[in-house]
Amino acid sequence: MLGKIFRFSGRQNRDSCARRGFTLVELLIVIGILAILSTATVVVLNPAELLAQGRDSTRLSDIQALGKALSFLEIDCFGCTFGSPNTIYISAPDNSPTCDNLDLPDLPGGWSYACVPAANIRKIDSTGWVPVDFTRFSFGFPLSSLPVDPVNDASHYYQYIAGGSWKLQVVLESQKYLSAANSDGGVSPVAYEAASDFDLAGYIFPSHWVKVPGNSAFGTSDFFVMKYEAKCIGNNAPLTAPDTGYHTYSNSGQACTGARYIASAPTGYPIANISHNTAKTYCESLGAHLLTNDEWMTIARNAEQVNSNWSGSSPGSGYLFSGHNDNTPALALEASSSDTDGYLGTGNASPSNQRRTLTLSNGSVIWDLAGNVWDHVQRSTMNQGDAVDEIDLPPCSNGTDNWTWCQYSNQTTPYISSWTDDVVRSKVGPSNDNWYSSQGVGQVYTWGTGVDKATTVFLRGGYRGTTSGAGAFALALDSTAGRASGSIGFRCAR
Repeated sequence: MLGKIFRFSGRQNRDSCARRGFTLVELLIVIGILAILSTATVVVLNPAELLAQGRDSTRLSDIQALGKALSFLEIDCFGCTFGSPNTIYISAPDNSPTCDNLDLPDLPGGWSYACVPAANIRKIDSTGWVPVDFTRFSFGFPLSSLPVDPVNDASHYYQYIAGGSWKLQVVLESQKYLSAANSDGGVSPVAYEAASDFDLAGYIFPSHWVKVPGNSAFGTSDFFVMKYEAKCIGNNAPLTAPDTGYHTYSNSGQACTGARYIASAPTGYPIANISHNTAKTYCESLGAHLLTNDEWMTIARNAEQVNSNWSGSSPGSGYLFSGHNDNTPALALEASSSDTDGYLGTGNASPSNQRRTLTLSNGSVIWDLAGNVWDHVQRSTMNQGDAVDEIDLPPCSNGTDNWTWCQYSNQTTPYISSWTDDVVRSKVGPSNDNWYSSQGVGQVYTWGTGVDKATTVFLRGGYRGTTSGAGAFALALDSTAGRASGSIGFRCAR
């Protein structure tokens, strides 16, 4: 009897286990693992980036093929015309010959866009978007139709520029192919170019602009910013006169308007003697805007996490390079088209905190974010608007009744003793609360007692004589929208 009972009990237990299946806890564990794997797969694959890479691959192939056809035609066709000078031909279709229905970046005076209707866009007989007759080849047609951008609207299109020579270019989307834009021999670090003359339209967007990865903490998506401080272009060359006396261009001496226009350029003197409001107007004339504080912080916070921007080769190790700020020479400096010349004009060699270049996580390089000249920036909140009210100034621990430099961190004195709604540390300072000027991040210039002084704008980065106050996070709070100085410039973003 006991044996029967025992055998019955064992069979019942086995049957019970077989019927039991997964417990709720086990199911939740499995679901959690699958969720983690799914998220990891999405992060690794990044579908948006993969799609952008596919489009960029097509763009590189198209521009290369079209460039070869143009090169062959130059040799094969005597007397062929290659288009009108000072014109940017666009692959995106438009019934307006000057692309008026497309929301394209504004061009300097004397320049214009050219478009053709959708029905003609791919034609190779000079009526297509490239105004060149490819049917005049002596050995047949190198192209059966003109290529167009995979997106081909106002956001993404191919560009063709002529003027005794020619240039093709397209702004790339993906992180992967930015290296191709930097190694094609052209002047744009964000556009892939093929040309018989890379200097055509050398100071018109996207020439000398860089792409910045967005940061949701500051309300920014990916955007473009001037690689160099804004310069004034005249007679197709960056200008050095009128000079303020400090190797900066005096906008009060000669406005950069009319036949002159602003651009991002390595040479020439940075525009100075310009007010905050005028700088905004100049940027808007390019279809861009004056760099906002949130965009500035997006750049600075990105740069502070790149190992090569630190003397110790990791964030917080040594110091963050802070540009020309030692007043030797006591002049602003021109830049270079070569990013390996980061110490140009400083009289210093590596290693030194005087390096003028900072590299972003996507490989983009920006010049003089710190040092050289101060930059006007908009006091934006989550990258919206430009606050114009008087700044509620943060006080300094020294309590001096005067303008004074203060550290971001209380690791040394004097330091900002309390922050305000207008000047929030997380919106103006480095990510590490313990970093101060010894780490090269810069300081805050404020009224020691924190009393309002009717100031309204932010100046960022420092200038040639700011010394330890300069840095990617340097902030001066002593300026107004109408103030102009020989040591204050700007840069634009779009």
